Amino acid sequence: MKIKLSELLHGSVRIKVTGAKPQDVLNAMSERSVSFWDAVPEDEFTISLGIYSREFGEARAIAERRQCSVQRLRERGVPAIRRRLRRRIALLCAAVSCFVLLAASSLFIWDIDVEGNESVSTGEILRALSDAGVYPGSFWPGWSADDIRNSVILDIPELAWLGVSVDSSRATVRVRERVEKPSVVQRSDVGSVTARTTGIIERMEVYQGAPLVAFGDAVVAGETLVSGEMPSEVGDTRYVRASALVEARTWYERSAAAPLEYKALSQDGEHTRWALILGDKRINFYTGSSQTEPGCGKIITEYTLEWPGVFSLPVTLVRERISEYGQVASSQSEDELAAGLAASLQSALERELAGRGEVLDATFTSSVSGGLLIVTMRAECLEDIAVYTPANQ
Repeated sequence: MKIKLSELLHGSVRIKVTGAKPQDVLNAMSERSVSFWDAVPEDEFTISLGIYSREFGEARAIAERRQCSVQRLRERGVPAIRRRLRRRIALLCAAVSCFVLLAASSLFIWDIDVEGNESVSTGEILRALSDAGVYPGSFWPGWSADDIRNSVILDIPELAWLGVSVDSSRATVRVRERVEKPSVVQRSDVGSVTARTTGIIERMEVYQGAPLVAFGDAVVAGETLVSGEMPSEVGDTRYVRASALVEARTWYERSAAAPLEYKALSQDGEHTRWALILGDKRINFYTGSSQTEPGCGKIITEYTLEWPGVFSLPVTLVRERISEYGQVASSQSEDELAAGLAASLQSALERELAGRGEVLDATFTSSVSGGLLIVTMRAECLEDIAVYTPANQ
């Protein structure tokens, strides 16, 4: 439904005329030059129509003279808005006050996020930022990005770069840590390639040095595979830093054990408590310590007073859900427990290989002893066993 500009400016009201002959009311309104539109007959005795708000009184008088009643359905336009606002002046003042407070609050920082740090702790960065004038409640238009960057980097030499961006009342601090220069391999270093573990060689690529073993040879851990000593028939012996890729089939045997019967946690009860954080002050709505008692678990949910991207205030409602736990006797079937132990053993072996190879085949056996289920894994792997060993070791 389209609304005319005149209806918005002068105000319009939708009315319902009910009586024996409501059409006579329309005729009389036309004779008296009372404007109306969108007249819709709802039944033989009822018609709904729209009129200007200023002519409502005259329209009702015309209807009453013809033994009809008028019911106001809805009103819209500037006069209606002005009338509603006049009734709610207190609400309007409150809204204006909130707007002013939010606008003023957006000039202060209430939350600081730190991104990009790995070795340098977030707490250390926040302390350096506080010394540079960046802290909750600080007036961010007075900041100097260069001063902040220089101050923090001087305090924390491990940082190479720092940038601060402000979104409403939230400051995002992005840092970049210094990358240590990689150690330079001196070509004058002398050493050999030795076997990291025992195995049978499947593939060998020598990049530098004199190979001492070949495809199909069995080697033991610590055995020299490629020597850094390279004798020459026409000159002096050269000493180099040996380098090679040596893939070998290796075998591992690992075991893991777990009890068949154990004590499991059971939830005995649960209760919720609330707290309010105003800036750096915390108000607990409960008595006693905020520490969790032994045998209890705590899940904390925080509700911050903010509109992301618009404003953020230092007001946080905290809900703590405390669960009380006890211990009950429990057990697990041998098959389920064995499957879990087998998966743990295989994952541990893959971590031990650390990307140097892969597990070709693995078999598992299990036995029960003293209430423990013992699972043993025997695995065959293909991995790079070459490791550089300096000549002085």
